[in-house]
Amino acid sequence: MARSVEFNECEIIEKAMNVFWEKGYHATSMQDLVDAMQINRSSLYNTIGDKHCLFMKCVTSYTENAMKETREKVAREESALDGLIKIIRDKAAWVVDSEKGCLGIKTIFEIATEDEQVRNLLCKNNQVYLEFMTDVIQKAIDAGELDGEEEASLLAEYILTAFTGWKQSFILNGDPIKIKKMSEYLIKTITHK
Repeated sequence: MARSVEFNECEIIEKAMNVFWEKGYHATSMQDLVDAMQINRSSLYNTIGDKHCLFMKCVTSYTENAMKETREKVAREESALDGLIKIIRDKAAWVVDSEKGCLGIKTIFEIATEDEQVRNLLCKNNQVYLEFMTDVIQKAIDAGELDGEEEASLLAEYILTAFTGWKQSFILNGDPIKIKKMSEYLIKTITHK
């Protein structure tokens, strides 16, 4: 009689995600994963699938959790503009404080160009984040907190692109003060204050 497989999928996804985050997709072996998740290889294959399936689950979990956290933070703010400023300042703090960087950005540069399934997942997740940011910006425009000089979607794309640039700058220069200054400059630029 086969033994039933019992483990918390969320916990093993988290453990696997940390391995992929640290080593990258290509450098991570199945042995690295089963060691980190503390499950046997057959349990992994029978419940989740191969390395690629596991990686897709990890990236999905990462992006969904990041989006949920962002939505919750914005919802706690008094206005759309306060929410937008919170997103910008939090992203600047994250760029400086995150030792591992962004799993999404790492994945884009490592395998999205060669793996259509990964690229499509990341495009979909980017679109969700972009639509959310556009909605927050449009609410701020409608409330008179931001001027409507530019389309909300263009401003959202501009802000998201700035986030990626900050991470690059921090990796190259390691200057947290510069990142804080850039985030405050971005806020000043979009609010005209």
